[in-house]
Amino acid sequence: MSTIVRAPATIANVGPGFDVFGLAVDGFHDVVEAREADGVEIVTEDPIPTDPERNTAGRVALRMVEEFDLPGVSLEIRKGVPMGGLGSSAASAVAAAVAIDREFELGLEESELLRFAAEGERAAAGEPHYDNVAPCLLGGFVIWRSEREYVRLEVPEDLRFVTVTPTGVRVTTEEARRALRERPPSLDDVVNNLSAVALMVHALHEEDAETFARMVGRDRISEPVRKRFVPRYGELREIAYGTGALGFAISGAGPTVFAVCWREDAEDVRTALEDVLNGKCVSAVHRVSDGAEVA
Repeated sequence: MSTIVRAPATIANVGPGFDVFGLAVDGFHDVVEAREADGVEIVTEDPIPTDPERNTAGRVALRMVEEFDLPGVSLEIRKGVPMGGLGSSAASAVAAAVAIDREFELGLEESELLRFAAEGERAAAGEPHYDNVAPCLLGGFVIWRSEREYVRLEVPEDLRFVTVTPTGVRVTTEEARRALRERPPSLDDVVNNLSAVALMVHALHEEDAETFARMVGRDRISEPVRKRFVPRYGELREIAYGTGALGFAISGAGPTVFAVCWREDAEDVRTALEDVLNGKCVSAVHRVSDGAEVA
């Protein structure tokens, strides 16, 4: 007997919402199958660590086995989320937490699942991060403050999210965060981002898709620092807006970028962005995902 869980890709920050906003998108998923075993075992054909302490799903399993005195668990991992800014590590961690919870009938609450999944992120990022983990588990657009203070909001159906991940480019979370610490934002930058964040939240409550999407491109804290990690970022941004994007930003630490579009413009934007990178990328057009699900 086993339990299989699919967990989606996520866009962290969603423009100006650094470490606060996260969005789950469909199209890319990690799949984790959990079954009872002796100890913790990672089984995979993908190029990821099989040492549980170095694997995000394995780290989740180790903590849950210890806390609930479980006999052990074998996790078979099938990676589907591209690495590089789409929450790949979070997807495995969330899928593992949900699969272990269901397989052993633990009956954990959302906040507990989030805690274990975020702990798994330590294996990839060195510390827990919830802006990928929370939307991956919950789906939709998530505003995160703490394990007890968060909210999930719906995103207008007419919007699509185009993601483009340049191939052969690697940006670690630690590297991207260090770059931000080296260039602290000014007071004007902080005010700019606060106003954009407030308008994004208000726009979702008002079902104002255009304002929400436009504010995505108004980040002045993360983008000016991290754009150097993205090949031809200026050209990508310009061509995205020129072919119909309403908003454009870096997804998480990068190098993935994303554009927010009306659904009728999404394929044109995707093709134009691929052309800038001469096809050396992984791209997709996404709807918003409902989060992790038991298969």
